[in-house]
Amino acid sequence: MNKVLNIGIDARYLALPNCGIGRYTANLVREFATQELAHRIFLYSDRPFKLPIPLPDNWKVRIVDIHYIAFTVFFEQIVFPAWAWKDAIDVFWSPINHLPVLLPPKIRKVLTVHDVTWKRFPQTMPWRGRVIEAVLLPRSLQIADHVIADSQFTRSEILAFYPDTRCTIDVVYLASSLKSDGATGSCPVPGPYFLFVGSKEPRKNIKRLLEAYIQYRKATSDPIALVIAGAHQWGEFSVADFIRINGLQACVHLIQNADDTVLRALYANAQALVMVSLYEGFGLPLVEAMQWDIPLIASNNSSVAEIAGNAGMLVDPYDTDAISRALTRMTEDETARLELALRAKTRGRRFSWKQTASETMALLVSGLATSK
Repeated sequence: MNKVLNIGIDARYLALPNCGIGRYTANLVREFATQELAHRIFLYSDRPFKLPIPLPDNWKVRIVDIHYIAFTVFFEQIVFPAWAWKDAIDVFWSPINHLPVLLPPKIRKVLTVHDVTWKRFPQTMPWRGRVIEAVLLPRSLQIADHVIADSQFTRSEILAFYPDTRCTIDVVYLASSLKSDGATGSCPVPGPYFLFVGSKEPRKNIKRLLEAYIQYRKATSDPIALVIAGAHQWGEFSVADFIRINGLQACVHLIQNADDTVLRALYANAQALVMVSLYEGFGLPLVEAMQWDIPLIASNNSSVAEIAGNAGMLVDPYDTDAISRALTRMTEDETARLELALRAKTRGRRFSWKQTASETMALLVSGLATSK
């Protein structure tokens, strides 16, 4: 007989829908809500959020709007365990790399780890994020009953840095956060162009991309534009200043805080997606681009190569010459570009939020969903 469980979810990132973890959480919550689950779902957050769909009657939202972002970890670690005890939670799932370590022992604890950037490239993270990960991730891995990794690469990184991790680590791939048949706005830049989508932070390697793009424009007879669509920026390197200093205003276009309608238009008119990150745990823009049959220029390392597969030209992200050559080939070799586009179309079908949600829910309730 199937047992009805109380499932608690750390839903804080639903209030940040444009960041990677926010999209991940929102898509899985949306899919869970459409599955007509008998389980009771509790969404815990320290700030208000909006969802595009109504929640089923057996779902409950607990929110206390604390307004102070500095308190969010304290809230997670102290208040969430109290709520979990009050709601008689059977399973608690955190989609954001760490768990409330004071959760009652009887609760099954499941954790999604997206990457271990703070260990591999600490200089590419703000100090506050590094401290939180350093304190909470090792402890979370000790108490977790199950870990979900976004990619085989992330799974291998967890085991490399935390070889004493005793719980099972399963890989569940993510999917496109955009529906290609959704509303599309007007494209802010005429195509064709190369497209970068993501936050403007150090590990995204935008400085080398721009340096390679300058080389590409010198080496190619009919170069196309570059569009950088991203949200916040941090770090010493200023994308806007680099564009201005090098006189690239006419050919490199910055699109700030593009909503989904604008992103769809940008993907629909792009010649290729360029993602030459130094480090990724998954790389959502890769599967977004595949949904529009867009070929990829991608790093040959981390999870980027794993997710891009045969749908991209893989390059050393530290080698601006290699990046420049790939830009040139994608512009001038139409046969290669069309072949990669066909591969992107085929490979993109492997990634589905419905499948991601189904596999994730199965791991959440594993061993608990049936009663004797």
